[in-house]
Amino acid sequence: MHYNAHFAAQAGHAPLPSMPFYSSLAVFLLVALSLVVPSGFSLGSLMLVLGAAVLLRKGKPRAILYREDWLIMLALLSYFFVNAGLNLVHQAPGREYDAPLRFLLAIPALLLLRAYPPRPGALWTGAAIGAVGAGLLSLWQWLADGAARPGGSTNPIQYGNIAALLAILATCGLARAIRLQQPLRWKLMHAAGLILGLTASILSGSRGSWLALPVCATLAAWLLLRAGYSRLVLQMSAGSLTMLFCLALLPQSPLSARIRLAVVQTNGYVQRADADSSVGARLEMWRIGLHLAPQHLLAGWGKQGMMQAKHELVRQGLASPSVDEHTHLHNEYLDALVKRGVPGLAALLVLYLLPLWLFQRRQRLVAGSEARLAATAGVMLVLSYLTFGLTQAFLTHNNGVMLYAFLCSILWAMSQEQPVSPSNTA
Repeated sequence: MHYNAHFAAQAGHAPLPSMPFYSSLAVFLLVALSLVVPSGFSLGSLMLVLGAAVLLRKGKPRAILYREDWLIMLALLSYFFVNAGLNLVHQAPGREYDAPLRFLLAIPALLLLRAYPPRPGALWTGAAIGAVGAGLLSLWQWLADGAARPGGSTNPIQYGNIAALLAILATCGLARAIRLQQPLRWKLMHAAGLILGLTASILSGSRGSWLALPVCATLAAWLLLRAGYSRLVLQMSAGSLTMLFCLALLPQSPLSARIRLAVVQTNGYVQRADADSSVGARLEMWRIGLHLAPQHLLAGWGKQGMMQAKHELVRQGLASPSVDEHTHLHNEYLDALVKRGVPGLAALLVLYLLPLWLFQRRQRLVAGSEARLAATAGVMLVLSYLTFGLTQAFLTHNNGVMLYAFLCSILWAMSQEQPVSPSNTA
């Protein structure tokens, strides 16, 4: 019996033929529109939440949940409750509940996706199209509009990080197309997604996304080599190195220029305490964060408390004025520790490390190639966010929150089309 039909039989209902198409369309739109339309990720995520609400109201089939499903939901729930609770402690305004609430909304979406997993091609095709769109948009802004750092309708850091994530997903789609021996046009579409997604990331100048790429590339190469795709690894490595070499040689190349600038700005801060630059301001904020964090480890300063403490340091001449207006510390982990103390940092680590462990475990145990690919992509998703967080408080931005929460739910559902063992039933 097909697993989706098994869900329906267990609930005493006939399966709904339209629901897999609905969930697939929602997943496709979420990634395909994520960068090319302002708040483009909202449409697909809203569809998933509304679909779950309709099914719940009508008492339609529900998925059989296993222990690992509850652990994924625990990661999302713990982040919401810890952040919401600490917001109450700090008497934060209502808008500060917005980001944690979105992790809560991903749970009904996960339940819908577990009952009706999307067709695998919906995610991989949507990611390739989204990456192609991001690359073309950034090229237009760079060449036609003269933007030094294209950022679409968001800021260049978020744009570059998300474009890199779409390129990673497009790479997974390319590996799948090669394995399934799909027609050349499908392989070319995913390859274009990989190339143009990387192009968008490079043009954005988002150096944090560049840190994530070698991490994920190394993991992908290792997994492909283990699966016997040594020739594919050589081809993709040669292609990627050639593209990077060409981009580095371009006149006014943003890749080489941003790397040289980072070195100059780092030296400026180390030698002269110059915080009036991108890297210098980051280093100054990290210094301030390390100064403030030990003073309120139990519950943190809260966002407003951190801003006030930072402002006081600037007023006393103990910090550079260049960091006064920043609302976060440009480091996910330090920002969580300063604003929400040890509980906030712990909730963040659970949000990342628990799904990472579950995805890598599923990648090893699952039998189906489609499920294994989704689990591998889940590992890369979490590794990307762990790396993005080193230089950016990614979860302080709506697009960072939505894409992590909903992509985590999507990839988890896709990696569990077949149950591992009845003993995991909760």
